[in-house]
Amino acid sequence: MYTIEKFRYQWKRFHHPSMNVDSDVAFFYEVYAKLHRLVEQDAACFDEQLILSLLLYTENTIAVGLDGVYEYRYRCVGNVVFKWCDNLNMDAEATSKVDNLVSQAVADAPCSALRQWMMESVLSGDFMRLGGMLTWFPREDQVMWRIFPDLRFREMMFRRLTGDWQTARQMLWADLAFNWRDKRGDTLVDTIAKQFCYETAFVEGQEKDLLKEAAGILGSIRSERLDTYTVMERKGGQTLDLRHRNSSIFCNVIFPMPVTENVQGRYLAAQLVTYNGKTYLNGSAVWLNKEAMPIWNGETNWNDIQRKEQNAARLTYFTTPFGRRISLYDDLYTVPLDPEEAYYADMGIYLDEPNIFDFLEWLKPSGTVSGAARL
Repeated sequence: MYTIEKFRYQWKRFHHPSMNVDSDVAFFYEVYAKLHRLVEQDAACFDEQLILSLLLYTENTIAVGLDGVYEYRYRCVGNVVFKWCDNLNMDAEATSKVDNLVSQAVADAPCSALRQWMMESVLSGDFMRLGGMLTWFPREDQVMWRIFPDLRFREMMFRRLTGDWQTARQMLWADLAFNWRDKRGDTLVDTIAKQFCYETAFVEGQEKDLLKEAAGILGSIRSERLDTYTVMERKGGQTLDLRHRNSSIFCNVIFPMPVTENVQGRYLAAQLVTYNGKTYLNGSAVWLNKEAMPIWNGETNWNDIQRKEQNAARLTYFTTPFGRRISLYDDLYTVPLDPEEAYYADMGIYLDEPNIFDFLEWLKPSGTVSGAARL
């Protein structure tokens, strides 16, 4: 088992460099020690990194419950704690102990450094800081990895455009952070905004006000996925007016780096984000020559990528804990047509499988109708 100093070092490595974990590292070390003892006593195998992965899920639940949204919304994620215990070959009694430990940790947490960092990043007014926070989730969050489409098609498109894997990966994370939408049509930005609003019910004072303010800012963010633009005018060292391929104009777009003077009339492919009333280049821009400009059609490229992602999902299946075989396409892209069924599905209750309602029905005394005893 790690000492607290070794744990602090490992815990920092799992977080963004700009995040200070000191305020709750002692709390998570205590949870880690309890979890470690449970694993040593009851697991058939042992994996130190797996313990840290469950701690990260617990931290996420304490902070904003982002993983929980996707855990309920997607069957391919399933119950994270139960799957974690299954990976360690823990029996039902041990699994119950772990589940109780996680639930108690969520209830007892005195603060959340992760939520503080997220909130401060949004309120900073610094787009680079905001982007660093948002791209950290698709890059590092293991639950989100399970619900993304097959990313090789997007990655190859960015790779062909940029010419190198590192820049392509940066553009991919920026795209997932701002432009990818879940099956309910929400971006990551939308979901975090909703979770901030939800968390205001559990805090008071200044933190409540700051969460509301951060949610409002996130709700006002507008993003443009990768497409082509023409430089209309250079306003300064890092500010340009751009004309989109569809002729819409984006004025005073702020680039993260200085731009040379002779760019007027030049073409580029870029992602843009409007945040706090200003528009920013999101990630890297790729300058295009006159020959490449008419060939690179954003709408056509994105439609082709999404078609390939959906086709790949149609060919992939998984089996639920109750033995139901489901297409990944049905899980990642479809919502039940019946409003009531869709409502329950968003809470992780699926009416085509055994669920809490079946359990409650089973608990009813014999000779009852809808819970009322017959006379």
